[in-house]
Amino acid sequence: MRNCPKETTFYSIIIILAAQFSMNLFIADFKISIAVVCFSVLLFLTEDFPVLPVTGISAVGVWLSRLLLYWFRHGSVSRSYLTYMPEMSFYICYGTLLYLYTRLCPDYGKHQKTAVFVILLIDYAANLSELLLRLGGNPPNIHAHAGILLVAALRTLIIWCILTVFERYRFLLLRQEHEDRYRRLLLLISRLNGEIVWMKKNTTLIENTMNNAYRLYQELKNQGADEQVFLSALSVSKDIHEIKKEYLLIMRGISDVLGEEVKSDGMHLEEIFHLLKNSFAAAAKEQEKDLRISFSCQSNPYTEQHYALMSVFRNLFMNALEAGTKSPILIHVTEAEDTDRYIFTVTDNGPGISPENIPEVFKAGFSTKINYTTGEVSRGLGLNLVQDLIEQLEGSILLTSVPGKTTFTIRIPADKLQKKGDNDELLSN
Repeated sequence: MRNCPKETTFYSIIIILAAQFSMNLFIADFKISIAVVCFSVLLFLTEDFPVLPVTGISAVGVWLSRLLLYWFRHGSVSRSYLTYMPEMSFYICYGTLLYLYTRLCPDYGKHQKTAVFVILLIDYAANLSELLLRLGGNPPNIHAHAGILLVAALRTLIIWCILTVFERYRFLLLRQEHEDRYRRLLLLISRLNGEIVWMKKNTTLIENTMNNAYRLYQELKNQGADEQVFLSALSVSKDIHEIKKEYLLIMRGISDVLGEEVKSDGMHLEEIFHLLKNSFAAAAKEQEKDLRISFSCQSNPYTEQHYALMSVFRNLFMNALEAGTKSPILIHVTEAEDTDRYIFTVTDNGPGISPENIPEVFKAGFSTKINYTTGEVSRGLGLNLVQDLIEQLEGSILLTSVPGKTTFTIRIPADKLQKKGDNDELLSN
């Protein structure tokens, strides 16, 4: 058992101080305090609680504290050291019995109901030992037995209440932690799912590049070019082929990992927006920006394309956050149902997109985001990925922008938004 002197001293001081809140019962010097409540609560809430060391220090400490208070009141200790001596027996008896219980039942923390009953008996036995000493060995009457049993029951009830509150609080924290972890997992999966869509699209580019390199090799060879030159073109084609194989293996590996999770149940639209709102609140705080996201859902549909939608809205929100210069940055999302399709709008109060850039923003590689400190340029995949995801759902996206207001209007067929299996198909190709 770990035995840290600082911790032992700290726990003992808590018990000694708690012992000062006491009341007399039956006879003048028989005091009832809440110290043992602290003792038992610390035992259950502290890992490797040093029962015996705390017992010894607390017993001596309580006795000395009683003498000190008596000295302050009367100017001398007189024979009070004998008067308060029996109280030491209470703490020694209580701590020793509690220690024996923890040794006989190492997993006492898992059996709280049984432990509470045992503590009641220990409290009663410790009070009885002190009372017997004070009565000179004479057995107490029935009234005294009932009194110390009632005191033991009341203190045990307090212990049970405190432990229950802590247990509920711990459960609440654990549940919040699991919910936070689940939200982060959903966002991570949506991002990876979006990357898979992008990687799948790029396989065509890799294939075309490999074919072009091979055609170049054939043309150079047929034209009688230098052997080293056309062999270099062939080497490039082979290298691209190897890159393609590795690329597909990576994509397949990520797809396999995500496959089972993508088949999980869907989410309501408001749940998606709440999840993204909480996530972007943290992102805005990191960038020291004031971001306010609001949404209005007319029908709040349940969708099994939640990962695709999270990727779409996450990219649109990120663009608004990064481009925003006003404070606060406002993003408003609406959802409406129109016969056989859902219509979404995402509006922000950013600086807007210039008319000449609007036709280019959905093209891969286009970006106006440049870090002038590092020289880093965004890869420009966000809106292109958004367009791909929406088109795979047979939807459309329209952009309108003026300074101070940029709006993306998204239309997705209702049956595609609620249709199960589209994400599975994306990952299996």
